[in-house]
Amino acid sequence: MRLLRMTPTLRQSNLFHYGLLFATLFVAFFWNIWGFPLFDLDEGAFSEATREMLANSNFAATYLDGEPRYDKPILSYWFQALSVSLFDLSEFSLRLPSAIAASCWMLVCYRFACQQWNRTTALYTVLIMANTLWIGIIGKAAIADAWLNLFLTLTLLDMWRHWQNPGRSILLRVYLWMALGLLAKGPVAVLVPLLVSGIFYLVQGEWRRWLAAIFYLPGWALLLVILTPWLWLVYQDQGIGFFQGFLLDHNLKRFSDTREGHGGNIGYYLIALPLVLLPFSSALFTLLRNLRELCKDSLTLYIMIWLGVVFVLVSFSGTQLPHYVVYGISGLLMLFAHYRARVFRAWGLMFPLLFFVLMLALPWILDAAAGMTHKLYDQEMLARVWDVVGLTYIMASAVALLLTLALMLSSRLETPAKFVTIGFIQTLFVFTFFIQVAAGLQQQPVQEAAVIARQLSDKSVVAYGVHRPTFSVYRDAITPQDRSPEPGEVIFTDADNLLKLQQRNPDAVFDLLFSKGGIRLVEWRDADPVVTN
Repeated sequence: MRLLRMTPTLRQSNLFHYGLLFATLFVAFFWNIWGFPLFDLDEGAFSEATREMLANSNFAATYLDGEPRYDKPILSYWFQALSVSLFDLSEFSLRLPSAIAASCWMLVCYRFACQQWNRTTALYTVLIMANTLWIGIIGKAAIADAWLNLFLTLTLLDMWRHWQNPGRSILLRVYLWMALGLLAKGPVAVLVPLLVSGIFYLVQGEWRRWLAAIFYLPGWALLLVILTPWLWLVYQDQGIGFFQGFLLDHNLKRFSDTREGHGGNIGYYLIALPLVLLPFSSALFTLLRNLRELCKDSLTLYIMIWLGVVFVLVSFSGTQLPHYVVYGISGLLMLFAHYRARVFRAWGLMFPLLFFVLMLALPWILDAAAGMTHKLYDQEMLARVWDVVGLTYIMASAVALLLTLALMLSSRLETPAKFVTIGFIQTLFVFTFFIQVAAGLQQQPVQEAAVIARQLSDKSVVAYGVHRPTFSVYRDAITPQDRSPEPGEVIFTDADNLLKLQQRNPDAVFDLLFSKGGIRLVEWRDADPVVTN
């Protein structure tokens, strides 16, 4: 019994361990999620579709500004709708489900690292993952990606467990996670796990075991039981249009064609991946240098196949965004924690140092960029940089830079501890100070225009030449955008599109209701048509 008693030292150790764990989750995913406007395009589209879902009491299908939205399945909208129902419509309630999903994602990896390695490695796993730049962004954004990453990670980690100890219960869990991933984001939740596991089993010469798992009929039956009710409901609401729009347009064509201007090239993620991994980017290069030796370990090999499959898929995709590669880095960051003494080197601290140098210089860079663009919107938006960048931002970026320098020169901390400490600094800086600058430039004018438009309840308001769903969210009303404006209407647009509208209607009189940062809200006054004989 004396051996089972917890000593004061052990209690303090546990208190510090779990206190640091949950402090990390709070700072990474919950801190300040209420403190800045929703961002277009993704946050605005998800949030407006959720608002319309609640306004119409239609929980089978999603609509955006009154038109069917085929981009994503339903699960993340349901979670957002539940949160908004509990806490009212706000940035906090719309982002809360993602913060919860990201926290669960981290805890899933923590448990796996505890099982495969030890508690210290598990804690480092969370300290590294939660403070990785793009994971922090995903965990604070009102989008579906935190849920997808949670279910992808659950699927792939349980596939590994099934490799270690085959069992029906684990296999059924794999199909459960894939079904929920399909409901959260779509076919990628099945495609990636099947490719990763298939390649790994083939390399191990166990392809028959893989085929047995893939053709496990009770698993597919469970997947269909979960998916079919919603598929039937969405078919009843939107007909075959959803399946055509979602599967063909927003999955196959997103892979084969460039969508929404997010094109790239086959080398795009060679640049994007180190940025996504900040401040831990250098560990990737050290790991790759030792890859042949490290991949003698089966789990390391499995995780690197996971990264490789995602990297190849997204590199050949016609539509490329930085967060796509995040689908493959959960296991990689666990390897950073496991091999921390080998992959974290002092020279790698140059990456976060350069990041904070860039953050300090950012206002001057944006100010210079304002004079180099020919678009009126970009000129006016960037010209406001000193309106949104105050002394607080300059001081915060300077302090972050100096703290990073001090940690680089310190001999009191081990190198892995230096990296995670800088990770905390980066997280606090980005989501307390940098985010205010980005939101002030891009979203504050849209939000202010929406508040003015909301007061014009007796007017017809339309969007012209712009797709900013946050305008509808903050206006609390649908804003049509698929037709040309008419006399007598209030028009939400930007400086470039207003100029085009004026050129097409030279006799029109537009009363300016709002102008800021390239955003315009105008009323077309000459509502009486000219009568001709």
